[in-house]
Amino acid sequence: KDKGYEVAFTESVAISAIEEAFNNYAAQGFNLVVGHGFEFGEPALRVAPQFPDVKFFVSGKMPDGVALEDLPPNVGFMDMKEYEAAYLAGIVAAGMTKSGKIGYVAGMEIPSQLSNLAAFVTAVAKYNPEAKVYGIVTGTFEDPAKGQEAAKAQIELGADIICQSADSTGMGAIEAAIAAKTYIIGYGADQNQLAPDLVLTSFITKNAEVIQMQVERIEAGTFGGLWAPGVADGICYIAPYHDLDSVIPEEVKKNVEQAQADITSGALVVPAIYERID
Repeated sequence: KDKGYEVAFTESVAISAIEEAFNNYAAQGFNLVVGHGFEFGEPALRVAPQFPDVKFFVSGKMPDGVALEDLPPNVGFMDMKEYEAAYLAGIVAAGMTKSGKIGYVAGMEIPSQLSNLAAFVTAVAKYNPEAKVYGIVTGTFEDPAKGQEAAKAQIELGADIICQSADSTGMGAIEAAIAAKTYIIGYGADQNQLAPDLVLTSFITKNAEVIQMQVERIEAGTFGGLWAPGVADGICYIAPYHDLDSVIPEEVKKNVEQAQADITSGALVVPAIYERID
């Protein structure tokens, strides 16, 4: 809107209604239609050929079995390397756990959530091989009670850090951690303000900026294909430690900084694992 574009949006689109939503916006003359999530991929590929003058952008992983060279020129995918930031968060958890037990509450069993959990587990295994991550994929982003129940179970098992990547469900996990005075790693935004004495950091992606950048890519003629931004692009990162900076050992902070530098240079490639690992 700030750049003079007409903007409209639809919330909570059921999977069965995605194709219709794409069709409606394209038929109304919108030049760019964005689907936020990998589930928008196949519908975008079905609708795009009918509207060659409309750009369709999916902020999610390309559907399996689709070759890059077969993408319609008016379709773009963004397979964000959110898992790179989850890996950095895992380094913090590995260095801060005293019990050697860490809880992780995820949302739906989708590629981005599975790869986040896997990267987090991979980092903990590297930096603290004796530690154990208790990962729970709740199956929802919208059930705080389920998140709270999951985190409580992990805390009862001895977890002294709770990491969440489950949006509203994760807020329930945070509530459980606050009640138990357990350290927290947040998600999606810097969640320090929720519990400044407990939130170690948060892993974050600049979703809004990524979507806005598609307008610039259209104007520059670089729209389309597959874009995979991550830590090296400044799109994925972890939040400052704020008041807990003095609590986190220097060695842990140096490990995070080194891993970030290695990811940026290409010396470290965080594996993209789209399945459960423990």
